[in-house]
Amino acid sequence: MDNILTATSVIAVIVLAVTQLIKESIPDNKWLPVINVVVGIIIGIGYAASFANTEIILYAWGGAIAGLGAGGFYDLGAGFIKGGK
Repeated sequence: MDNILTATSVIAVIVLAVTQLIKESIPDNKWLPVINVVVGIIIGIGYAASFANTEIILYAWGGAIAGLGAGGFYDLGAGFIKGGK
């Protein structure tokens, strides 16, 4: 279980970076939370396929949670920057 939590933390950072790249190529930002979750699931499955073949479903769920967390981190940062101006 500790490995999944560690992987989720790493996946969240990767999802945030990928979302920043995607955000610049799409004009409509309302789909970013969905994109975060989908990218998180894909990265979670890829991580599980590389390191833990027997726990793909658990890592996919961890990736989904990481995607939701990455979306929350983005919203928190965006709100903080907008609130300061």
